Amino acid sequence: MTESLAPVSSATGRSRQQGTPGGGRGATRARRGGLFAAGVLAALAAGACGGNVVVDGFEPPEGTGGAGGSWGTGRSTSAVTPDTTGSGQGGDIGEGGAPPIPPLVEEDLGEITVGVPVPVDIPAGTLGFTAIAQLMTSPPSFDPIGIAEISGPDGRTFMADYTIPGTLASFYNQGIGTAAVPQTGAAAAVPLVPGTYWITIGDGSFGLPTAPARLSVWRRQTLDGRFHGGKLDINAFIAGDAISEDYLQSALRRAYQGFVDLDVSSVTVHRLGAEWGFIDEELLPSLLEQTAGARGRPALNVIAVSQFGGRLDGAAGATPSAPSVAVEHGTHLSGIVVTLYEDPKVDTAILRHELGHFTGLFHTTEFEPAFADPLDDTGRCDDVLDLAELCPDYDNIMFPTGGDFSGRMTPQQTTIVQASAVYRGIVENGGGAADPLPAGRGPSPAGRAPDPAGRGQAGHGAGHGVAPAPGDRAWAAALPSRAATLLGGHFCGHSAAAGADYFALLRATGGADADRLLAVGRDPGAPVQARARALAAAGRAAAPVAAAPVAAAPSAPSARVLADLEALAVDPRLPRHARLGAIQGVAAASPAAARALAARLAADPDTVVGRMATRAAR
Repeated sequence: MTESLAPVSSATGRSRQQGTPGGGRGATRARRGGLFAAGVLAALAAGACGGNVVVDGFEPPEGTGGAGGSWGTGRSTSAVTPDTTGSGQGGDIGEGGAPPIPPLVEEDLGEITVGVPVPVDIPAGTLGFTAIAQLMTSPPSFDPIGIAEISGPDGRTFMADYTIPGTLASFYNQGIGTAAVPQTGAAAAVPLVPGTYWITIGDGSFGLPTAPARLSVWRRQTLDGRFHGGKLDINAFIAGDAISEDYLQSALRRAYQGFVDLDVSSVTVHRLGAEWGFIDEELLPSLLEQTAGARGRPALNVIAVSQFGGRLDGAAGATPSAPSVAVEHGTHLSGIVVTLYEDPKVDTAILRHELGHFTGLFHTTEFEPAFADPLDDTGRCDDVLDLAELCPDYDNIMFPTGGDFSGRMTPQQTTIVQASAVYRGIVENGGGAADPLPAGRGPSPAGRAPDPAGRGQAGHGAGHGVAPAPGDRAWAAALPSRAATLLGGHFCGHSAAAGADYFALLRATGGADADRLLAVGRDPGAPVQARARALAAAGRAAAPVAAAPVAAAPSAPSARVLADLEALAVDPRLPRHARLGAIQGVAAASPAAARALAARLAADPDTVVGRMATRAAR
């Protein structure tokens, strides 16, 4: 079933800070990879609701409203009536019967004083928990808030000063911030050590005025503290004509069916306006607000867009935080954003990589060699740019370029995903999954029953077999191998937020020869993401040197490259993404040529191409 969320998406009269892409653009501030677009705070403080307990598919028995960590030992009635037709959310669950304890429990601690540690009791049987700090405003605030510190019952500090040492983690964001246990190798135990954990929230040390802040802790549990499977519900959002609904449905099931032994239950498709087709770092939070109309919790929101730009230029996916939020829609952390290329192996790698971030995983090694994930069983690379496919972690799904697309995951990575709040859990062998929690707002979408023909292979990170490394094909023969790896791989928003510039990385690996890049862009045997990036990079390689006089005419080679890019941009035989890359290349080489190209493409049959050409000419 397809649902339109046009009333949310088309509120064009509101400012950008209130959720549309048409308003003013705020100043950007960065701190250790935490990216913030400053907005005007126009919000109403929400009331505190301390001590409330919400459980996954359950209503707690009377008299247990504040019990938080202890309720859930008896069988309870579901809070949501299952759809027995099999066509709605939860319609295919229940095999094995209702779970005897709630798989997912929220302890809502209400309004919390910033900087003061709060005790949270974590009982035996807990796989993991996710702490969410949120400013109590409507619409969502753009001021920073997050998790400053988490320490355990034995005094161990899991994260402090909004980070985990040695990583590029930043556990704060715009209006909402998260952190989880486990996210480190030391904590990736099954089950989690029970006891009192202490959580401190803060404003990211920016010292900005903020609204009241609340803290909630979502705890994943089973009867024996071990993973027994679960159901993943997906809300898929398509911005304009970014991708076909049929392909997105099949791509999501292919990527996630059997991933870390989870089953895809429902995929509900929603439509967003075409104005959301282009996303940069400042529009990303407002785009995520558009998920407010979705229903069903927990759920993964996946937003498909046509193109990334700004600091996200060159990216194929962006996840706002590791971890993000699966238990509330419409926040600045409520989903992942992707560009898909209609290549099953590539798109599977993109979707799984971003889900890894969403549930709390970092890159195995960052582009900055001093930083890596905090796990004990993932490889480390001395220099990603220098070694590329020779890195020991190159086959891992969380390698910063997506690696060899084989999708390998380690036991600790798998444990972290399984301990997250992204799915509806099963608490015992042979048991059934909990029903979805009701959503707080918006229309109720109906999901689709799983299509066995669209399912991927089961198993931990199982996919489509080992794909060739992105630089091992004929199209890459004339390029330095490291440049080919970057062109054909996955570049995600976490690297961009950490300060990595995709096209600067490409130049550093020797990928700055315009003629070679044009050859890749023309090559029908090259992956479409490589063609798109190569053409965008060719325009940058042909751009006038900054020190040259403004009125200087382009050199003959630059003029030739520009003409080639213009011809490719208007060629309807090229894949859409290759044309979009050529448009980017023209805009990088000559703003005047970009304006002329936009006029030529205004009536192009592919409306996405016409719209992106107009945007590139601004």
